[in-house]
Amino acid sequence: MSGGMNPPPRVFTDPAGLVDLTRERMIKSVREGRPGTAMSGWSRVLTDAQIEGVVDYIQDRLMPSVRSEKASPGRRLYAQNCSVCHGDRGDTAVWAQSGLNPAPRDFTSERARRELSLERMLFSVRYGRPETAMPAWSGRLTEEEILAVVNYVRDAIIFKGGGEVAETLEPKGAPVAGTPVTGAVAEAGVVDSLDLAAMREPMPQGLQGDPDWGMRFYLANCSVCHGKAGDGRGPRSEFIDPKPRNFRHPASQHKYNRPRLFDVIAKGVVRSEMPAWDKVLTPQEIANVGEYVFLSFISPGHREELDRLKNDSKP
Repeated sequence: MSGGMNPPPRVFTDPAGLVDLTRERMIKSVREGRPGTAMSGWSRVLTDAQIEGVVDYIQDRLMPSVRSEKASPGRRLYAQNCSVCHGDRGDTAVWAQSGLNPAPRDFTSERARRELSLERMLFSVRYGRPETAMPAWSGRLTEEEILAVVNYVRDAIIFKGGGEVAETLEPKGAPVAGTPVTGAVAEAGVVDSLDLAAMREPMPQGLQGDPDWGMRFYLANCSVCHGKAGDGRGPRSEFIDPKPRNFRHPASQHKYNRPRLFDVIAKGVVRSEMPAWDKVLTPQEIANVGEYVFLSFISPGHREELDRLKNDSKP
């Protein structure tokens, strides 16, 4: 039908020529129509709220992200901070596909729809992704801004208004404990993945880890991959894919509490070179290694406090 119109209808998915297409201009066009075109006015059919809803739908889900202050917060934040690597349409910028290893996530892929839960995306934006170019945005963006940009990516790019995005307002399952937040984030029930209370959870089975024993074992067996500094830069790390865990990365320091470390050390990690140590070590020994990693790399402030207490107790 568009082939028979002169001029043809606007192509909202084409970045060319959309710079001047502000929200106000679009609302006016839908309400009053466009003289000299086939675009008629809808003011007698739609309410003002319905017209604004149509315009917002077109801008957020059909048009490329823009930096304009008149754009929705999530769309604007994505254009300002994310599109340089992930692309205006979320399918990965051309330069980043070959210039970054691994390449940034393609939000338009079926894999993204399967893997990217709300909680995972919020965590990744807050704390970054180890061994990738994805930085931590916590401290640079507020919690409300992080929620806004994640909602934009899920609604406008990943699910394209398909319904699954309802999880952004009511996450499935009980909320995971997290740092107290306020405003829209609190109202949405979205909180941090591991708060201070979770980081104080003890080892499973009532075990008390011995960090000194754990240090000796870690340096003799684990540091070859994870590095003596726990930064994932051990001698073997260059030859391992995926790379060993960097325990000093913000994502690790907000994810690996004592129970999770115990579980990973005991069971290993599928599709990686991290073995299951429960075939070699006793539960107590696993707790020892986990305690050393936790105190030294995940929450080093605890280790410093422990060392101070030990020195104070010496005669």
